[in-house]
Amino acid sequence: MDRTDGDALGGIDQAGLAETPQAALLDLDPNISIDFLEKASVLSGKPAPVHVPREQLVLVHNAELEKLGSDSKGPRPVKKISLSLAYPPSTKPVKNLEKTSKLYLKDLLVEMHHEDKILILRSITKHYPGAGTVAIVEDEAGDAEKLAIYNQSEASALSALPKGSVVAVKEPYYQFNGDGDFMICVDHPSDIVLLDDGHPLVPECFREASEGNSEETPATWMGKGDKSFIGGSFPKAVRCYSRALDLTTKGDEAAITNILGKRARIQLSLRCYDDAIADGLASRNGTDNDWKAYLVAAKACYQLQRFEESLRHLKSALKMRPSETVLQRERDRCLARVKEMQEGTFDFRTLSTAVNRRNIHLDAASFVRKTEVWDSAIHGRGLFATCDIAAGELIFCEKAVCLPNEYNVKHNGAALYVKLVEACSTNPSLHREMLQLHSGSYKGGNKKANAGQSQCDDNFQVVDGAPVVDVFLLEAIRRANCFMGPHDSSAAAGPAWSMERDGMARGMWPRAARANHACWPNSSRAFLGDLLLSVAAAPIRAGDEITHVYLPPRALPESRNRQFVSSWGFACGCRLCAAEAQSPASQQARRRDMLEEISALIRKQEEKDNLTRPLTRPLTRLLRAAEKLTRKLEGLHEEEIYGTLPRLALVWPTVWLLTAYHQMRNHAKTLKWAAQVLRNFGFLQAAAAAKGKGDGDGDGDGDGGNWNVFDQEPTGIATFEAAMALRHAREANLALGRSKAAAQCDNAAKLAWRILVGFEPEEEVQTSGWIGDEYKGVGK
Repeated sequence: MDRTDGDALGGIDQAGLAETPQAALLDLDPNISIDFLEKASVLSGKPAPVHVPREQLVLVHNAELEKLGSDSKGPRPVKKISLSLAYPPSTKPVKNLEKTSKLYLKDLLVEMHHEDKILILRSITKHYPGAGTVAIVEDEAGDAEKLAIYNQSEASALSALPKGSVVAVKEPYYQFNGDGDFMICVDHPSDIVLLDDGHPLVPECFREASEGNSEETPATWMGKGDKSFIGGSFPKAVRCYSRALDLTTKGDEAAITNILGKRARIQLSLRCYDDAIADGLASRNGTDNDWKAYLVAAKACYQLQRFEESLRHLKSALKMRPSETVLQRERDRCLARVKEMQEGTFDFRTLSTAVNRRNIHLDAASFVRKTEVWDSAIHGRGLFATCDIAAGELIFCEKAVCLPNEYNVKHNGAALYVKLVEACSTNPSLHREMLQLHSGSYKGGNKKANAGQSQCDDNFQVVDGAPVVDVFLLEAIRRANCFMGPHDSSAAAGPAWSMERDGMARGMWPRAARANHACWPNSSRAFLGDLLLSVAAAPIRAGDEITHVYLPPRALPESRNRQFVSSWGFACGCRLCAAEAQSPASQQARRRDMLEEISALIRKQEEKDNLTRPLTRPLTRLLRAAEKLTRKLEGLHEEEIYGTLPRLALVWPTVWLLTAYHQMRNHAKTLKWAAQVLRNFGFLQAAAAAKGKGDGDGDGDGDGGNWNVFDQEPTGIATFEAAMALRHAREANLALGRSKAAAQCDNAAKLAWRILVGFEPEEEVQTSGWIGDEYKGVGK
């Protein structure tokens, strides 16, 4: 789900997708109005009422190109798609469509998906690089229209449509853009095919104006490919080599392996890893020189996080060239990744020192061996433990398959969308993996598709040599499964972190996306670069379902329900929500009103004294009033329901009081309210520990209660506020001479920190002490 907590264009290539000039993206919202939709509906299925003359189309287009000028290096806009306006991609091969009647521009109907039709067009202008590739095109009858091609990867020649290019638009969609403005819109990358000069679908009149009609031979196309490669036009080089391969006699093995080898290396550069593997292995000819083919395949497998397969290819290469330095280096790197996969051994502390906003793609593997995906009683499929896992132990560590380096929260969704489409278009294996994920209520163009495996089977198709990518379905999957988080959760927990300055990015972690939500979860997640760390927040037994929070749950159950229903379409039925549902609505309303009264009281004093939150010098009268109201709010929690539950409505008032007394160095009160904060997060034994009841360590010296809250059942909800309460309790215990209780608080605080960020820092890290609005009586 689009899960956010204190929760990125990079992707499967660690080598710097995010550093490309197009990494800065703007999410363009068309602001579709009811008036616009009504006009589109009236025109739907009809010919366009007006047709702009060819000369005017070209004139306006060229004027836009001139205006672009120096702005061409600015942020790249991204078309914001609407699932309500979705249409399916074409799943028919060109050879099937060419047998049906050909479509001409004059035949186009507005807001129509022209099924079983094909449109052959030639570009007559340079393209305009906006949210898509926009060019003026003509058909063989000489009529002209605008063509907008969206979502083409940088590996596609269609990402920059050259003037004179001939394309086939499969089952075209003719879109209304506003009064008197229409265009052919290609959203799905597989709905358009670039035709070679010799393709039978290219009209004769287009051939005469195309780039020469020289004799087609493997040698001429190889020459064109080499020239394109030297000139840096990699997509064109791939097309030329492919054409040379088509024309090469099957028996000419030397020529075939040479072409495949060249194409494999370019595919690797273009991040088309599936194709690089296939071409690389197919280029082997049984000689010692095959080590280069194995190296290409190994590098491509590495980028797809298929490290064991990469290692096999490297070992095959080393048998031929055992002293080759590059092979030894790649093998050692791959061995490290395989060890991480198998053993889950990571030096997160060292990795944390390397992570920053410019370096988020870490050279690390995913460790998921303690988990499996099974059917869930909570919702659909879920993530389950395959062994016993102790609190504070790593459950899994997953490397993102797509994480854009875009931390502006206004644009990170657009960045993830465009890079996810690109990655799926260029790597069918990744596309198949994404289609395994839940897509909410949107099932794609195939009406038979359902969530899970059947969705993948129904929607994964390869047509005309390319995966059919439904961009609307991918957007639905993105919305339902992406996470948003900082580049380093440990840094984000500190007081110096700022959302405005540091931001958050959105990314895709498929294994983590399988885990279902619970407001009282048994795991916590953290982010370190493109790694998502899941740590047990409580003891987990083999076979238990692993749960985490999609968003920090709001304090009030009715607010939580609205939050989850509106965002993801489900009502949470976790043990906390199920129990709280037993409380009468009238009682819930009284708790809400009391929480609002406490919030208003403190807010009023803050505004009056122009002080920040929490108050730097809390007034005694204010503290007494806040304590009194907090006790009343506590009394509104029924013992028969909340006796063993977290009391989230009490979190904000008790955190505020704890912070105030800690600042005042009132140690007794600090212990009291630290215990209350922990109790309200579900650590029931904390209250007894604060009163000094019992023996802290069993040695009979009466040193106080046991503050090792994670060693006792039930284990509460691990949060940064709970970790802060433990640190404040440690300081208060030390000041009161309770050294053993202080040591217990210290151990529990370190464990809480490990649960929250995945590892313990070398030095103690202070959190900001702020808590989110989810615990306040706001946002309802």
